[in-house]
Amino acid sequence: MNDVIGGLPPDFSEHCPELARHGGLTAAILATAAEHGLGLGDELHAPEPDWTPTVAEFDSPRGRMRVNLRPAERVFDIALYSDRGWFSRWADGITADIVETTGVLTAWKHGATLTELSRRFPFMTYTRLSQGYDEGNEVAVMWDQQIGDPTFAQYRGLLTALRAEPQLAQMFPFFSMWTLRLVKDSYREQPGELLIRQKDDGSYLLWSSSETEEDQREFRRLDDLVAAAAALRTTL
Repeated sequence: MNDVIGGLPPDFSEHCPELARHGGLTAAILATAAEHGLGLGDELHAPEPDWTPTVAEFDSPRGRMRVNLRPAERVFDIALYSDRGWFSRWADGITADIVETTGVLTAWKHGATLTELSRRFPFMTYTRLSQGYDEGNEVAVMWDQQIGDPTFAQYRGLLTALRAEPQLAQMFPFFSMWTLRLVKDSYREQPGELLIRQKDDGSYLLWSSSETEEDQREFRRLDDLVAAAAALRTTL
């Protein structure tokens, strides 16, 4: 195929000749945006570390947007990220239409909510936590999810008691290596967090991110743990 730029993988040229003419997915998406009057802009960069013409990345005020082309299937795998929050991948979707793909990127770049996005493009899906971040109630959503998660059923009493304490209820809870972490800021990592681990005998260990294992305090009564956690929060 004479009009295909060299360096493209064979399956790209074979299955997607109209895209191959542009020399890669990034250029094909930009050309689609221009053709259909979509305000995607030209803010783009090659994925690292190894750029491939079957991958396109674009910037948006909300975070990175990434599209992977599966040439043999002739579908576009879309992932939308946000630089807000602990869990950055907010929405995913697959479509065989490059115009729809470009429309998703443009809508996300220009501030469409997750609800609006999925209404316009039903193939786009997102998690309840992502919606919580989008709507500004991510802390309450995360408490609900952690308390209702059967994986952490043994922590349910602890989570319920902690959430009942108003100061602790403002913290963002999640588990890492079976340790409960309560962070002050649900949007970025910072030193201010409490850590709680339940021991095999049912007792609890409590410490803060600024402390070492030697500073861990042990509690057998849940009420005592909650009170100590609330007091420790004021020192973060």
